[in-house]
Amino acid sequence: MTEITALQAEPLLPRARSTCAELRLDVQVHSSMADAECVWRGLEARAVLTPYQRFDWISGMLAANAEPEGELVIAVIRRAGVPVGLLPLIIRRKFGAAFARFIGAHQSNSDWLLALPDFIPSPSELQIIFRQIASAVGGIDLMVLMNQPESWQGHSNPVLALPHSPAASNLYTTSLAATPAPYVDYRLSAKRRANINRGRRRLEEMLGPVRLARVTDPAMLERVHAEFLAQRGARFDAMGVANIFAEPPYMQFFRDVAADNFEVARPTLTAHALFAGDEIVATCWGTMAGDHYSQYINSTSSGPAGRYSLMGILVADLMDELIHVGITSFDMGLGDFEYKVDWTEPQPVYHSVIALTGRGRFASTLLRQRAAVKRLIKQTPSLWNAAKWLRRSVFKLRKR
Repeated sequence: MTEITALQAEPLLPRARSTCAELRLDVQVHSSMADAECVWRGLEARAVLTPYQRFDWISGMLAANAEPEGELVIAVIRRAGVPVGLLPLIIRRKFGAAFARFIGAHQSNSDWLLALPDFIPSPSELQIIFRQIASAVGGIDLMVLMNQPESWQGHSNPVLALPHSPAASNLYTTSLAATPAPYVDYRLSAKRRANINRGRRRLEEMLGPVRLARVTDPAMLERVHAEFLAQRGARFDAMGVANIFAEPPYMQFFRDVAADNFEVARPTLTAHALFAGDEIVATCWGTMAGDHYSQYINSTSSGPAGRYSLMGILVADLMDELIHVGITSFDMGLGDFEYKVDWTEPQPVYHSVIALTGRGRFASTLLRQRAAVKRLIKQTPSLWNAAKWLRRSVFKLRKR
């Protein structure tokens, strides 16, 4: 652990009645999850964060080797000696430069500075914090925060006061606060409700009673996970995408973290299965933080049952369950898919690529240009359709 003391940060504008003690920030840098666990869990209980900054989510990713190798840096920010924020980072060095990003950023839906509600660092304070972290670990050229929402749980994102640019895809979110169940009656048009109800009836006629069940025991987890891999694999094949969830690290992460959360009220990872009779026709895997639920990934049958609004039925039943247990907000993750707009609203998210050295400034230009091209392709239907066709074609050639 490295400690940086007397980190004095001057805000861009003077604060009324500010004192030196109020502005004093200390940064501690830990090199292991165990060293940071106590303060992390203490902050997690009171801080603003997405589910992807939870200690158990990130430690599960690391335990399963789902994060590429790099130098672990857990930076704890203290104000007047009291922990007020935390940045869980991993540093990788390539092409002669050191890049710092959130642990699990490529496996999650959003980055967010884990911080107490009243800790709102100014841009100058953030710059000082980043530079002091860099100094403690022997240098960082570039700090990268990905897919950051403008606000979370009613709190604005202070990092977006620094330069940022829109990410390629939107995050789909909605509020469930004070929403009655059945949610489908509140959210959807009469025509869409009729389609979902008709699909439910057809499923029941074909296979038997339709029900949504949370996975709560090892045998059910094994069965649902196997069905998820098969369903998601078929879907990825059709898209021309390799099934990353069938790789050993992700298989271990899903099994281990879900098993640790069978009876937890606000689980780090939880699975649901939509049954029609004895057949699993769809699955959903999600994570929670506070009163927020984030749908991480889902799957649906590609067989005959796939004709009957499976995702609509699953989400309708899931929303009612979440409302019943006090969940007040919900997201369906990144990615612009048409079915998401039935249930949620698109929210832009942003990348912050913050250069700390001259070498970092050069790299940041390249990263921003690459991100801009990616967004242009994904947000332009003709270009995105062409890219998907090319992806499928290359995938088929590789499988021959």
